[in-house]
Amino acid sequence: MNRMMLGVALATAPAFAVAQDAAPVAQPAMSVQQTFDAASAATLAGDNAKALALLEALEQRVKSPRSVAIVRLRKGMALGKLSRWREARPLLEQAVAALPADDESLRLDRIQGLIALGQVELGDLDYQAAHDYYAQALAAAVEPADRVSALMGKAQAGIFLDPTKALADAEEAERLAASDLKADKALLGYAAGMRGRALLNLGRFAEAEAAFAKNVRAEGGLTLKVNYDDLVARSDAAIAAMLAGKRDKGREYLVYTGAGRMEKQDFTFAADMRPPQCGEEGIRPDDVAVIEFGILDNGAVAYARPVYGSRPGGMALAFARAVREWSWRPEDVTKIPALFRMVTRLELRCSAAQGGPGLEQGASKAFRDWIEGAGVTRFEATGDSEAVRREALAQELARLRAAPGTPPLARAAVLADLLANPLVTGRTGEEYVADLKAISTAAGAPPAARLWIDVLELRMERKRSLPEAPYAADAPTYALARLINYDRAGMQRGRRGDRAALDAIITDSRLAKDDPMRVAALVRRASARVADKDLAAARADYLETGLDAQQCSIVDAKPALRSTGVGSDDYPEDLVRVGIEGWTRVEHDVAADGRTTNIRVVAAYPPMAFSTNASKIVGHARYQQSYRPDGALGCSGSNFSISFKMPG
Repeated sequence: MNRMMLGVALATAPAFAVAQDAAPVAQPAMSVQQTFDAASAATLAGDNAKALALLEALEQRVKSPRSVAIVRLRKGMALGKLSRWREARPLLEQAVAALPADDESLRLDRIQGLIALGQVELGDLDYQAAHDYYAQALAAAVEPADRVSALMGKAQAGIFLDPTKALADAEEAERLAASDLKADKALLGYAAGMRGRALLNLGRFAEAEAAFAKNVRAEGGLTLKVNYDDLVARSDAAIAAMLAGKRDKGREYLVYTGAGRMEKQDFTFAADMRPPQCGEEGIRPDDVAVIEFGILDNGAVAYARPVYGSRPGGMALAFARAVREWSWRPEDVTKIPALFRMVTRLELRCSAAQGGPGLEQGASKAFRDWIEGAGVTRFEATGDSEAVRREALAQELARLRAAPGTPPLARAAVLADLLANPLVTGRTGEEYVADLKAISTAAGAPPAARLWIDVLELRMERKRSLPEAPYAADAPTYALARLINYDRAGMQRGRRGDRAALDAIITDSRLAKDDPMRVAALVRRASARVADKDLAAARADYLETGLDAQQCSIVDAKPALRSTGVGSDDYPEDLVRVGIEGWTRVEHDVAADGRTTNIRVVAAYPPMAFSTNASKIVGHARYQQSYRPDGALGCSGSNFSISFKMPG
């Protein structure tokens, strides 16, 4: 069974001792026990869809609370393995709560349920909730196998919360697997790999490479056999070696992943792959993440999980959340080899193409101004990581809730900061939203402050758009809500924002000519008109904004590329020798003289292989001058896709 789901795979399923609660009118094809056994066999075979169908039929036939809880537990586990996180979570929660606590024979079921909940939360990228469930499973575990399973899950979640503690959990799991459990070589290798992942995210690259090498050897070494476990182990080792400056060793691992040698499909084409914006969720321009993901037949992302973050904490989770929203054309998915549809890894950085404060920050500032205007001093959470800041905010919230006479707005300020933290998601985040909305309603929050709460709820529940009607009476807030929705619509594949919304903002007599919302709408309408090749109207909108031409409006045609300056030495010679191909997506600005500046690789495949060379190539590129209203030049946020392919 694939160790991607190690937590449940390590614990063998107990016999399903359940009475047939009601005599059937007609003899069924299989008894209750036989149906459960068939579902268990399907699970072990990896056919979770079949297991789910059998369990759904079985759920209708059992009556006792104990039996129902056991069936729902298995059903929730099957849903989780099918990535149907939102359906799995309530079933698992109900099942774990319903299992009689004094029934020692159900200890393993409870542990499996907690581990399954941890896996669900990992899949939903709520690593704090996952960590908590694994910790509960560890507290209940007695047998070494159960403890190893819980420790491995706790380490996996903890790597992007507190990698130092995660390393301790991984080391304990490895020790138990080697001594008490007498585990097989493959499991010991996997435990070493988890230790390596913690070391990697602590910046201890050479030690990480040594741990990953142990995992590679446990999988059979560098052979031509490549399955999921081989690919992951070798990719981990390649990334660590590259970061440790051992390029020769990294290249050797990379060759045996099979990555970088796809004959038919390049991931840069026919794909909606928007990196997160610099500044979103605290992401900085110098942050680097490696994200692993899989692609479904319909082009949607099956799962996304962080592998490496250049900065400790939840930063990499924000990149994983962005990847989860990507999509491919189904006809292009079929061109990607099956193994790489199951698991692919990319090196990512944030986009600065629309740098500076976003529209949503106006609502955020309005919320802060409202809180501070009421005489409330905001609690400032300090710390080097989102995990530390989240913990400080959660402790402050608990203190405020326990203290009598605490001003509700003080609690509201902490709730808003928690909801802005990238580690707060899932059920916890939904509870925070409900509390914050209740406080703001009772306190009569002004429209712009209420809009920030709606923005936080939008992020938490991954809705497509903000409500607009509640703000119709307040022109600036109404315009802001509509602009945010316009931008979000444009980020979705195959969609464009509603031009009528821009027209309504521009002609709204309640807004001054130089109102920031009106100016923002004009800029967006100009962009839309350029897309429709109506350059005269686009220039008219641009001039009406009153913006300085140096701000590089996008109303003009993109500057034409004059030369690339690409030479034969731009392809890394060591990768040429071994036939590794790849690609990068590079973002840059065009300066007044047509030179490129502010060059940054926002995506690269395979990770850590081609970024330096791609930056050099874009640095050599030269563009023609392009029109600006006052003759000035310059354009920001252009992008360049570079493929490194072998001749032939």
